[in-house]
Amino acid sequence: MTTPPKPDHAAMTEVELSSSSSPPPDVDGDDTSPGPDLTEEFGDDGSGNPLEEQVLPMPDDVEDMDPLEYSVRKVLPIPRAYFWQTGNTEVSLRTRVWHRTVATLGTLLRAAEFAGEVVAHVFGLNESRYQYVMDSMDKEDWERARKVNEEREREWAELRAEREVGKEIGVDSTAL
Repeated sequence: MTTPPKPDHAAMTEVELSSSSSPPPDVDGDDTSPGPDLTEEFGDDGSGNPLEEQVLPMPDDVEDMDPLEYSVRKVLPIPRAYFWQTGNTEVSLRTRVWHRTVATLGTLLRAAEFAGEVVAHVFGLNESRYQYVMDSMDKEDWERARKVNEEREREWAELRAEREVGKEIGVDSTAL
């Protein structure tokens, strides 16, 4: 296996240097700077473990969490930061496999959700049940439907009022 050639930093243009997200490594190879502090961006759980080894805590409101996400997070913890985000390539094989697995599963889930949205749109599952009827209505039909709706609302309001009166005087609401 051959190693790729190192870039010649002296030959890089000013645009390439300014667009680079990190400064080029020291040419002499004696760069001992600790690298960027990512605890502000990703947080720290205070365990003293490397950022790549820390996991995101389970949210407090698990009742509102998606059931699929809940069951996956119970089995497969989500890392606080991936090793490629921190730039630390000196992590164990187990950590790299864990990070790649979580990232791949997340990508597959997003792709499956997108495909499901496309399929639902193609088959018309995102529209209301009688959308074709509403699409074919003209102004007169809408006015007629509005009047019928107002009449039904008025009838329901009267029925609710009768039932309230029946509850106040102790009459069974089904008898009304």
